[in-house]
Amino acid sequence: MSTVSNDTPPDASHYISATAFERDREQIFNRTWHCVAHVSELSQRGDYVCHDIINERVFVVRDSDAELRGFHNLCRHRGHPLVEGRGHVDGRLICPYHAWTYEFDGRLRGIPGAAASDKQGIQNICLKPVNIEVYASFVFVNLDLDAQPLKDTLSGIDAELESFYPDLNTLRFVCETEIPHQCNWKISIENYNECYHCPTVHASTLTHGVLSMTGYTVTPKGPSIWHEGKAQTENDKLYDYDISHSERAGDYAGYWIWPLVSLCCYPGGFFTIRQWIPIDHCNTIYRYRWFSDGRLDDEAVRALMENHRTTTGAEDEIVVAKIQNAMQSAAFEPGPYVVGDGCGPLSEVGVRHFHSLYRQALNSH
Repeated sequence: MSTVSNDTPPDASHYISATAFERDREQIFNRTWHCVAHVSELSQRGDYVCHDIINERVFVVRDSDAELRGFHNLCRHRGHPLVEGRGHVDGRLICPYHAWTYEFDGRLRGIPGAAASDKQGIQNICLKPVNIEVYASFVFVNLDLDAQPLKDTLSGIDAELESFYPDLNTLRFVCETEIPHQCNWKISIENYNECYHCPTVHASTLTHGVLSMTGYTVTPKGPSIWHEGKAQTENDKLYDYDISHSERAGDYAGYWIWPLVSLCCYPGGFFTIRQWIPIDHCNTIYRYRWFSDGRLDDEAVRALMENHRTTTGAEDEIVVAKIQNAMQSAAFEPGPYVVGDGCGPLSEVGVRHFHSLYRQALNSH
């Protein structure tokens, strides 16, 4: 029989207030690790990728010594972004505004039109760095230069990913899609971290889906939540997958990492990074970046992306917006958690754990 936890979810003010969102920005997003790319996307000298953390713009570049460097995406002259999106630059970084030039290690090297007197006192100017770490072949950044290393906080996710893909470096980006969630970032992540809604919201995709709800588990582990299950084989499937593709091709695992990313291994050898990109207190971008393990046809990966976008992705897009709207009602107050057996598919133990991490983050500063 299902049981009900006595814990209480955060009240609506945490979701509908611009002030609360600003607090989240300062105390969470500016102090935590954000996934920006897979190492294969930064394989050559001069390859770069940009990432926005609300109003903080950063980028990562592969330098001349094959090291990865992370910086605030601000020229030290007037603040114009040095690079946009993802791409490659040869030689040096040149600001598109006044052409100030920087080495890939951040050192200022050129100022057009400068006289000798202009150059006095600027020899030590460098781009402002951000913390950078590669974990399980994925590149993370943190605005907090004193942040605890990510690898010290995550226990075993790298080994689990390697059980699906023995050489994580060989994963290759294929395509991505962005789904606008008209809700606070927390609502979108809460929705992801439980399957209590699956039998109602995703009824059709459970019938013609990917995962079997039998044996599906959601397990909190430190600053992460592990989702694990088996491929659905008894019904028509949402996409074609071969459970003999590899040793764990019949399994599913999603490793959500506080606060805004999940690394997901799909049946058949497919892989995706799910990223939440907070925009403001009531808008979030839910980004899916799809990869191949090297043996999958790109068209099969694109087909899975489209299947997801038009089924579970579309269904979740609707419900999270309705929840955000409901929280603006004076009559709304959060109900209790249903935890069931503690880790089964109809349990909200993942949501409760997410709220625990959220409260810890707000109370630690």
